[in-house]
Order: sequence, then structure tokens, then C-alpha cells
Amino acid sequence: MTITDEALRNATQAVFSVCADESVIAAATAATVLVPGSVFAGEFHDYITPDRRPQFSTFLTDVASCVALIDYDKDPALAVETSKRLRQIFLKKINLIAYGEGTEASDVLRAVRSGCSEYLAKPVNEAEIAEALRRFQENQPAQGLQQKGVGRVIAFFGAKGGVGTTTLVVHLASHLVRLHGKKTLLIDHKHQLGHVALYLGLKDTAYHFDELLLNYDRLDRDLMAGFLARHISGLEVIASPEVAQGIHRSSRDELERVIGFLRREYDYVLLDSSLLYQESALMLLDQADEVYLISTPDVAALRDLARLVESLHMNEPGKLHLVINRSTAEDSIKSDQIESAIRFPITVSIPNNYFELLAAINAGEPISPQSRSEFNAKVSQWCNQIVYGAAAPEAEPRKKKGFGLWR
Repeated sequence: MTITDEALRNATQAVFSVCADESVIAAATAATVLVPGSVFAGEFHDYITPDRRPQFSTFLTDVASCVALIDYDKDPALAVETSKRLRQIFLKKINLIAYGEGTEASDVLRAVRSGCSEYLAKPVNEAEIAEALRRFQENQPAQGLQQKGVGRVIAFFGAKGGVGTTTLVVHLASHLVRLHGKKTLLIDHKHQLGHVALYLGLKDTAYHFDELLLNYDRLDRDLMAGFLARHISGLEVIASPEVAQGIHRSSRDELERVIGFLRREYDYVLLDSSLLYQESALMLLDQADEVYLISTPDVAALRDLARLVESLHMNEPGKLHLVINRSTAEDSIKSDQIESAIRFPITVSIPNNYFELLAAINAGEPISPQSRSEFNAKVSQWCNQIVYGAAAPEAEPRKKKGFGLWR
């Protein structure tokens, strides 16, 4: 069935399926015809997990509400994971319908606990789906509160202090804005004396992320604008406090609601954080779509890295990525040795670029994405992987005469 342009313009509810067979797809398509404002937007053949997240169409991200029909028989564990991920990605604009052969209370409870609003027993028919779609429409929030977009949240942590996490995050954010034209927010999630604003040459940064959390209940675009510092490139920044102060112990609800708001406003939200903030770090790990752990190829950092990888990978499998910073051809510990020791793949290795980075930090301006250096080529490759996925072509490394040691 072809969706007409008029149906797309008038749609307020987009329906899609996950791992559905032809009979369910046919029933869902027929159900949307019975419910004005609903359209069947397509199907995903695989379950949706952190390492298998598809590119959602602009229509799905912009429509007022979505409904997902998820097969809970083919792989129950992945179906549960899919439900949780879809709720994390689409927040409160999505309703989930689980369906399966099981009719026991335990089958229904499993689906409900993973966030599903409905459970339908097979065979699924169009009347049941249509009835659920009408209920969802009746409970749909007012137009002014509807979510309009779905941005990606990426958290960055150093395996230990001094591995260059902030330097990499600042340059990655710069590439997202300047090379890909993405609306990007960079949050310095250090509770005091962070360096993001310093590296970007931003002054008079009056507000910080903890204060945004404290005002979560009245957060809107006007309030948000007062918290932002803006770089000349178009990158928007929430800086850390410039003086030492107490840490605000945010609640999960505060963080979830603020992150949900930021997802609607930005293509990418990058958080430069620290694993020293154990409580908030765990909540960030849960909210983030991707987590990057930064290390350097030295014994001290790699010892901490091995322990962190094991812990974080167990808590959020598929979400964690590893970046080795300041690598050189002369490193005594090579990438393949690191991967073998920690039993985890390296996403990207960033070469040492001491003198150019030192000059950039002193000038308060990131290295231009047009700079012809191996460092920039690797950051561009990393940025392409984030924007386009793992299948993105690698940037061609550029030769440079020599590198100093980043201390």
C-alpha cells in the first residue's frame, strides 16, 4: 500500500512493526485505514538494540506520536531490549504493542515491565490493532507538548584523569557542526572547573548543567536560551561552574526529563563527564545512546581501562565504544595487544598531535576541520562513524613529519 502525500501531511500517528510477519503487517496496515490520522510507516526486520539501531526516517522522528508492534516470540530477550530502546529513543511520544503466542500472566507481565502498553495474542487482527490505536490517540498529549524530534545523546568518560577526553569531545563537536551541519549541544558535565569553555574561548558562562536540572519542571526554549554559550561555529555549550561548589544530586526523573527535552531540540547532545560521579554517571549511561570510554596507551590508563570496560560492558552491552588517544607508531603497547588484553575492540585510535593541540588550547579555538593532519583525519573518520554508522568510509590518513609526546 502506498501512502499518499495528503495522508502523510495529515498523519498524527505513525505505526511501524519490528520483526513482524506478513500477516501482522497486513493487519496493521488495514487498521491504520480504519483510524483517521494513522498511517503504517514501514517495518524493521531486526530487533533494535544499542549495536543494531537503524536510521529512523524524518517522518518517524517528526510525527506527533508513534506506535510500534513488536514480535515477542522470535527472541524474547531482544524483544524486551527493543522495547526499552524504543522508549529511550522516542521518549513519551511512542506506544508499544507486544504480541505473541503466550497467553499466560507471565507473558503479559514481561511485556508490560519492558514498557508495552498492550499485549495481543496471536493471531493478531486489524480490529484489535485499530482499537489500540484509537485509545492511544485519545490519550495523546496536547499539541503544544508533543515531541517533534529525536536527537542522539552521547556520553564521554576518561578511563582516568588526563587522557584528553575534553580535547577530543570539543573537536568531535566542532566536526559535527562544521562538517555535517548538525545542531549540536556540548555539555561540560564537570561539577566544577571544567575546561570546555576554556578550550572554545568562551567567557562569562554564568550557568551550568546542574542548574538546568534544578529547573527541569519549567524548562522551555526561552529558559534554555539563557543557559547557553555560543561558539562562533554555531556549536552551543553548557559550561561547568567556574568556581568550586557543592554537587547537586540529581534524580533520575530530573535527568530523564531534561535529556528528553534536549533530544527534541538538538541533533546531537554530547556530554563530557566523569566516572568519579558514580551516581550521575550510572544515570547518564542509561540515558545515552552511545558511550565512549577514552584511554591512552600507557600502563596506568590501560589498567583502569580493563576494569572499566568489564564493568560498563556488563551494564550496557552494545552501547560502549573504546577510543585510544595520543597513539604513535612508537607506542610500546600496540592496539592489537590492548584489544587482546581487555578483550574489547577499539573503535578508533587518535594520533598524538601535541604542538598543534597545545596551540589550539592556548588560542581558545579548536583546530579547523580543514587542517591537513592525521589527527583531523581520524577525528573526521570517528565523526563519520557516528553520523553514518559503522559502514561509513574511513578518512584517508594524511602524513605528518613527526609528533611530540602529549603529557
